[in-house]
Amino acid sequence: MQPLPPPSWPETGRAARVSSAGPIPARESLTVNGARERLRSWNRLRTSQEYAWVKESARAFRGSHCLLLAAARPGEPTRFGFIASRKSVGDAVQRNRARRRIREIVRRRWPRIQAEGHWIVLIAYRTAPTVPHQELATELEHLLASCGALGPIGSPRPH
Repeated sequence: MQPLPPPSWPETGRAARVSSAGPIPARESLTVNGARERLRSWNRLRTSQEYAWVKESARAFRGSHCLLLAAARPGEPTRFGFIASRKSVGDAVQRNRARRRIREIVRRRWPRIQAEGHWIVLIAYRTAPTVPHQELATELEHLLASCGALGPIGSPRPH
């Protein structure tokens, strides 16, 4: 019995990344003035206990499209959580759209957000997925500045 011929589908994994033309360059992350604009896993609230702690001890800042809950955590890295519930936003498509829009606005302002001292939860309202982007961005900037987490435009990220 003869061995089976090699598969005809394209290679995956390391073999696909290293071709005769050389390795495929890694995807570069978006940077502004050398500062990374990415929410790392350690900058995200992940467990229900963390969200519960913020909800219990935070100060609320209300906007027309979202609610910001900010808790002071001196000496700890600033962390964000994003909530879009079925009751407040709608079906899965609308919830995902609201979370993506809010997360992107925070991500783009990441270089101006204080590096430590805040745990922040942003809760989307029903209007968050449909409001014009600039209106939502302006409101989030106002809320972040109100809680003391956002520096002025053009300022480097405070440490």
